[in-house]
Amino acid sequence: MSIEIQNIIKKFGAFKALNNVSLDIATGKLVALLGPSGSGKTTLLRIIAGLEFADAGSVIFHGKDTTATHARERQVGFVFQHYALFRHMSVFDNIAFGLNVRPNATRPSKSEIKDRVYKLLKLIQLEPMAHRMPSQLSGGQRQRVALARALAVEPKVLLLDEPFGALDAKVRKDLRNWLRRLHDEISVTSVFVTHDQEEALEVADRVVVMNQGAIEQIGTPESVYAQPASPFVYNFLGNVNLFHGRVDDGKIQIGDATLGDASSSIANTSLNSSAPNGKARIFVRPHALDLSHERPADGHLKARIAHINAAGPLVRVELLNDERKEIFVELSQERYRALALKKGEDVYVQAREVKVFMDDYAI
Repeated sequence: MSIEIQNIIKKFGAFKALNNVSLDIATGKLVALLGPSGSGKTTLLRIIAGLEFADAGSVIFHGKDTTATHARERQVGFVFQHYALFRHMSVFDNIAFGLNVRPNATRPSKSEIKDRVYKLLKLIQLEPMAHRMPSQLSGGQRQRVALARALAVEPKVLLLDEPFGALDAKVRKDLRNWLRRLHDEISVTSVFVTHDQEEALEVADRVVVMNQGAIEQIGTPESVYAQPASPFVYNFLGNVNLFHGRVDDGKIQIGDATLGDASSSIANTSLNSSAPNGKARIFVRPHALDLSHERPADGHLKARIAHINAAGPLVRVELLNDERKEIFVELSQERYRALALKKGEDVYVQAREVKVFMDDYAI
């Protein structure tokens, strides 16, 4: 089931939650709506579901205009953040609920319902817990039951609103890996809302980055991370160092220091051929920085080591430059040991990859 969102506008009083949003979702894809609180992602999901109606624009399912169609008729499965399971019903009855309440003409037989529920219990790996009550399950198990209940009615579209938001970090990671495998198996068109960048980049086929009721960028996880379309996307996705500086005669200037050549670093392609002079925002990922004890011949910053966290596969080094600006660097354990870094010593910082946005862009 493909989904076309065309020029959606939604207001709540004077507040414009969605401002002329358009989006195409291909059949069978798993798409993440990613953005900070208030960006409009949940409102868009509810409009796709038919739980909210747009003030203008269209929602089209597989070529059919469903803009005014009620949620009951859209063949959509919806999974909420806080499970919304019926506490007085067993796991089996929760999953079977949507089938049992169908009109007689479309309701499957009891044996068909039983077969479908047990197939779903096997799919979510909870077969032995069919007759337990929700209170007897862990948070991750409840969320899997909620997902099975949504799938029981064989939806054409599966919608998930912050599905793992109420779970702890370890369970979240396990469940999102499980969701990715499940989606590959059932191949239902799915849209999920999240503010967790790692979750979106790890699970989704395509990521839709939203901000202030508009779409900033749409692309694969790799493309939105490596080729951000705006300062907002760069700043929002993953850890990043942000410097306020200038581009002068093709060089990136941060205070009195030169960080490198701007000609291949300016994000908007129209400027790449002739790097202009002017104020700029300079973005560098921590893993794209390196440290040295010797002063390099080309672009660099001088800074003092304020803190070292050597736990884990990457060593995280926090530095302060002459203006007390924090700089975060991530090094491999091998590189860290070779440098023999110590807190309080001065080092030189170099960038392997830099993105520059001139001042006509706003974060």
